[in-house]
Amino acid sequence: MKRRSLIFGAASIATVAPAFAQRPGHPFRIGYLGSGSPSESAFAQFAGGLARIAWVEGRDYVLKARFADSDLSRLSGLLDSLLVDGIDVLVVIGASTRVVPEAERKVPVVFSFSGDPVAAGYVRSLARPGGNATGNSQMMWELVGKRLEILREIAPEARRTLVVQSPDHPGEREERSLTLKAGMQLGLEMVVRPVHDRGSLEAALAAPEAAACDSLICFTDAVTIANRKMIAEHARQRRLPSVFPRREFCEVGGLASYGPNIASLTGQLALFVQRIARGSKAGEIPVEWPTLIETVANVQTAKMIGRELPVTFLSRADDVIS
Repeated sequence: MKRRSLIFGAASIATVAPAFAQRPGHPFRIGYLGSGSPSESAFAQFAGGLARIAWVEGRDYVLKARFADSDLSRLSGLLDSLLVDGIDVLVVIGASTRVVPEAERKVPVVFSFSGDPVAAGYVRSLARPGGNATGNSQMMWELVGKRLEILREIAPEARRTLVVQSPDHPGEREERSLTLKAGMQLGLEMVVRPVHDRGSLEAALAAPEAAACDSLICFTDAVTIANRKMIAEHARQRRLPSVFPRREFCEVGGLASYGPNIASLTGQLALFVQRIARGSKAGEIPVEWPTLIETVANVQTAKMIGRELPVTFLSRADDVIS
């Protein structure tokens, strides 16, 4: 059940009338490069964001989309296809953001991904991106300690926690450091298992060190997001209390999550596109962090693993999956 309505942002209310500084009288040409398929949720969420600022397709913009169908080696070629077709701005989300360094040399880029854009080299700083790219980051290091507090609330008996994460993810080093520190403060031994792909993830979950753990958390990165169902199923089969960084993990069987509302962040990319269409330079638009944080509980999973979620936790949940 939903407890709070999704907030798109006050800025969207104040900017409902498009006003273009570029190509007057012509629809603004938006390129969208997706790592998945046309059915990926991010594509619909971004299109919904355009509708919220009262942009009408065909009148105010044209949307040219390419999708890699989970084959990331195709992204560069698909980018070239969009550039040849002619676009005024490129929107990239999640795994497709890896083309940002290449793309921003040729076209303004608006991005949203789970890493640190400074560590990734996409921008020089959050306040002053400086190049030809801007957008928002889904990473919030200050939420790390809260997730472990939720784990301790759900499973006060937990002592040894498996941490699944990709060392290739921009910003991972800081997140791992904060996780180890928070775990020590809460009396949790953190067993970090780095993964690079699906194969190494399978190996990590099957390792003896993982078998000795009584709880689980994971970071948000391309590997864990793509394999979230496997991770959630592993925790469920082993009856492990688990806390995840995004609701998408709970939707495929994870026990609990605490993190940014990704649909809201994706929809808000329309506001960045609008500012660029009005003449702002991407490198002068500050990168934004999440403002809408949500707690999700999966009581169906709780029943399956024989655990009753505390009433105090359920009362705070924004969404309860039953």
